[in-house]
Amino acid sequence: MKEKNLVIMINNIYKYIIMSYVLSANTPPPIIIHLDSRFATQFLETDSNGRAITTNFIYVMKEPITVPDHMNLLVSLHTATIPYSFYNVRDGINDKIYYQIAGVDYVLTLDAGNFSATGLASVLKTHIEDNGATVDIAYSRETLKYRFTITGVASFNFTFAGKTDGANELLGLYEVDKNIPIGVATLSEKAIDLNDSIHGLYIRQNIATKGTLDNEDGTFSNILARLPITTNAGGIIFFTPASHDHETMVSVPVIQTIGIKLTDDRNRAIDLNGLHFQLSLKISYIHKERLREPPPRRYEPVFTETPTMRQKRLEDESKIKKKSKSKK
Repeated sequence: MKEKNLVIMINNIYKYIIMSYVLSANTPPPIIIHLDSRFATQFLETDSNGRAITTNFIYVMKEPITVPDHMNLLVSLHTATIPYSFYNVRDGINDKIYYQIAGVDYVLTLDAGNFSATGLASVLKTHIEDNGATVDIAYSRETLKYRFTITGVASFNFTFAGKTDGANELLGLYEVDKNIPIGVATLSEKAIDLNDSIHGLYIRQNIATKGTLDNEDGTFSNILARLPITTNAGGIIFFTPASHDHETMVSVPVIQTIGIKLTDDRNRAIDLNGLHFQLSLKISYIHKERLREPPPRRYEPVFTETPTMRQKRLEDESKIKKKSKSKK
């Protein structure tokens, strides 16, 4: 059993080694493709006003990249420059606050924009008080939560259950209905999340579709890279290459149409509000190595007895038996 497991392990290592790609002196140099969204061939999404969203586009190259039959490609993100002009409150995604006063439903529709904790609290307070309640909403920097105190009405509930465009994360609430007892200071259920699903930017493309695993649905996806957000709103998000950049190997005969999509954590296109972004893709050639069969196992030689040898063995055994009888 141990010998069998050892053989399996050796064969797996051997297959891994021979399937690895080979870089040699006659490999063509890498190609850098610079893409600017303003020169896109076609934008694939529009906002609520019918304007193109610049982060989801395709570009058709006038000079396609032809890949020789004996080669594969390695695709990676080389550089990226993205303006931080997207908002934490987005139309149709998280711009609604649903609540109920004394059994009557109300909806506050927020304007798209970058809201601070105190700014959001002020807008919500005004809307609720316009509908008959007295409200105090305080934000604690120590707990990162809101404290709601509501008086002057019979009952008050936030009603986010079943809503797909609710701003519950911004308020530190779950996607369920939440009762706020009248006259009782009540904290948010969790820390408020003003980023709300924009904790990083994901660059997706159509060249390599199986290079990374997205655990949202547990399948391999077309994510090329994830960019951390390291600047404040109004700044510029930069990506520069490092020695540990991820490369995805693809086997295609030609590349002519490139699709790019900049998304949030949940694969929703980021709206840069009319601004454009730039990125560079690095395409490297690698030689395919022909798959060789693993060497055959070596077995101990098996002894085969010929008829002549058998006859001699029987004669020798007979002589030994006769000698044994004579001694007795």
